[in-house]
Amino acid sequence: MNRTLKRVLALTGSVALGLAGAVTFASAAQAHHVELKGSSVCAEDGWTVNWEATDWIDDPSNPGKITEIIGGEGLSGDIVVGAVLPKLGGDPLIGTQTLSLDVPSVTLQIAGHWEKNNQSSPGTPVTVYQPTGGCEVEGPEEPVTQIGSEVDCVGISVWAWNENPEALETFTFVGSNGEEVSETPGVDEDFWHYFLKDDADSELSVEIYAGEELVDTVVWTGNALCDYVSVEADCEGLIFTLSVPADGETTTFGLWTSLTDEPEYFDVQPGASETRTYKAVSGEDLWVDYYIETPKDATYGGVQWIPCDEETPAPSESPTAAPKLDQTGSSLTIMIGSAAALIVAAAAIFLFMRRRRVAQDW
Repeated sequence: MNRTLKRVLALTGSVALGLAGAVTFASAAQAHHVELKGSSVCAEDGWTVNWEATDWIDDPSNPGKITEIIGGEGLSGDIVVGAVLPKLGGDPLIGTQTLSLDVPSVTLQIAGHWEKNNQSSPGTPVTVYQPTGGCEVEGPEEPVTQIGSEVDCVGISVWAWNENPEALETFTFVGSNGEEVSETPGVDEDFWHYFLKDDADSELSVEIYAGEELVDTVVWTGNALCDYVSVEADCEGLIFTLSVPADGETTTFGLWTSLTDEPEYFDVQPGASETRTYKAVSGEDLWVDYYIETPKDATYGGVQWIPCDEETPAPSESPTAAPKLDQTGSSLTIMIGSAAALIVAAAAIFLFMRRRRVAQDW
């Protein structure tokens, strides 16, 4: 036999063997078996595989049953030994496995038996991997907070708020004067409190807690700008004298009262002074808040007028940083006896700071 003929016969034999193998493989693939597929998704504590199982054909006259499950640790759902396989194209049996992140893949194999023609299949292993890119377990939501404080002539105002609605923090303010307040504000709520000095010589500090953590301690310190304001009270109202030392800087003053809608702002030059008189109106309260600002510093405070026919508080020594009052006792006595004025002033500053923060967010 010549060499060319041998090559032709050899090639023909290879093709025949290949065709025979293909027919054998196709026959095996078409044998009774469980159609199984799985898909993976990330979960809060790892990743999850969703399995679906059906019969290999849509012939309901010879349904198969699951006889064994291999690799189904933690598998839950309809895929159990003894379950009847739905026909191909029908609603599948559903099974779920939840796995930790240190498990990169999972393999499941399901064996079945078909009673009508007494056929069994060990099933083909199906492997599912973590979603592409892997999964990361997210930690618990963390609070996002804002905390602030302001020291004025005779007290400390403290505020805090939450910015993450999924994790609200509880704030506690503890004053050295014995006051303690606590609140868990929502994202649209502000938690604010004003701590007033007990007297001229007392010290004052406020501890700010976020949850159990001490995040700040605010200590009251006198401000030289408080000496820029002197207040006298008579039976008609309040007289404010606003002065700037000769060695000072151009100072902006703001005054607003319970009787007017808009504050008055004006500048006073070094060595100069301005006087403002505010008369009470019968039947109405009178309080005046002041704001003092230089290029390097700022402070604020407030005074409430006490009518002459009311009992005058006993005078007490006024701190250096507080305005001086005649006839109705010292300024500190009036401020402490009328804390509402200071609270209004502090609230105004607080709201200003809040609006400024919101504007900066834009």
